[in-house]
Amino acid sequence: MAEYLEQLRQDTFTATGNGVIQSVVNKPIKSFAIQIKGTGAAATAWSVVIEGSLDGTNFTTIMTHANTVETDGEAKWTGASLYPVLHFRSRCVSITLGSATNIVANVLAYE
Repeated sequence: MAEYLEQLRQDTFTATGNGVIQSVVNKPIKSFAIQIKGTGAAATAWSVVIEGSLDGTNFTTIMTHANTVETDGEAKWTGASLYPVLHFRSRCVSITLGSATNIVANVLAYE
């Protein structure tokens, strides 16, 4: 039976900024899913990206979850066509909370 690797990363944002860097150097990852959910209510506006890196310092955007396309709580997947990365993180690019107290970014990285 083949080994299946997945990493789940959850970051909470009240302002723009970087999430925690997750290292997957022992088993590079090439597919991702992201879900953004407001706490208490849906945020008014957000843009959160998943970024990948080979060195843990220089990151490139892999995918974006934004309220202009996705809805609060909606999950989005990349599929399996990406090149593998050794480190990944979420990054909140923009946020307007409205009635929400924060947004939670759930990121699933898998083979």
